Amino acid sequence: MMKKVAMIAAAAAMVLPLGVGAIAPTNGGATALAATKTAAKKTTLTLVSSKSMKKAAFHVKSGSPALYSAAFAADKAKVTMAKKGSLTGQKTYYATKKIVVKTKATKTAKAKSVTYVYVKTSNGKTKGWVALSKLTKGIFKAADGKKVTKKAADKVAGKTYTLVSATSLKKTAFHYKGNASVAFFTGKFAADKAKVTLTKKGTLAGGKTYYATKKITVKENKKNVNYLYVSSKGWVVASQLTAGKFMPAD
Repeated sequence: MMKKVAMIAAAAAMVLPLGVGAIAPTNGGATALAATKTAAKKTTLTLVSSKSMKKAAFHVKSGSPALYSAAFAADKAKVTMAKKGSLTGQKTYYATKKIVVKTKATKTAKAKSVTYVYVKTSNGKTKGWVALSKLTKGIFKAADGKKVTKKAADKVAGKTYTLVSATSLKKTAFHYKGNASVAFFTGKFAADKAKVTLTKKGTLAGGKTYYATKKITVKENKKNVNYLYVSSKGWVVASQLTAGKFMPAD
């Protein structure tokens, strides 16, 4: 047992920084915790394994996952973690190290193994440990997968809204009823904050089926409004569409 502890501690010393594992985040990428007189709560966990990993891109799956600093014991397989902020969405983070820790059993939960990765932004301003389960592999891309060029944006004025949420959907059929035209928009997503600029691109043709694959919720006039991304056209106000394939009136 002592030999195993020594091996894990030695491995941690080689691939992980001793002492505090990451510096406090700046406003460039993570939301820093408000400074208080009381130090951040620390949790000491059993270190099961640690290793370096090939640099890999990740982005936030949803919400604002906690970002931690980590201090590794030099003589035993233990790591002390303290929350220091939260990661923001709409951004790419790069992981270079990975650890597996074991949590302590409580009256309401059993002990379990959790994997954390050490991530940082490309400019190195945000660094820390985050639970791997809170991330999605790959670089962050705007939900519609397209970039609005400056030249195009200058031609048509767009409106910028606060982005409440963004998610992928199982491919779902929609159509719209009535004679009124339904506008669709391009979406330009800010890289460093929860904002999206919607610019009218055109109108949908009636009598057709459209397939939605993504959904966003934005704040418009203090109300949450849902948009669906349909059939490689663009973003459409969800309330203007009807679920199901288009079928002739007969």
